[in-house]
Amino acid sequence: MSRASKITLGLSCLFTVTTVIGVHIIQDMERETLHQGPIKDAKRMADKKNGIAADPQKERKKLFNQSEHEMQQELRKKFESQQPLSGEILTKDGEVVEK
Repeated sequence: MSRASKITLGLSCLFTVTTVIGVHIIQDMERETLHQGPIKDAKRMADKKNGIAADPQKERKKLFNQSEHEMQQELRKKFESQQPLSGEILTKDGEVVEK
């Protein structure tokens, strides 16, 4: 066998072994991550049951969404009082379209 073919064979074997070891390491890391999922879920559910806020940023977003919803409800009431909704559909010519 020539020197070039020996080097090619050696590098190919080294690459193959490195790939196999790398895949096994990645699988072990993924398995550990998947194992931690139910543990984190159980802790989050217990915290939620006990009333402990997990993330203050989520709480701020929830309060913002709630205030935005209330503001939209007030605007709807205001606009309905100014122009009541009849449910009729009027065309450009003023004709009423049946539903």
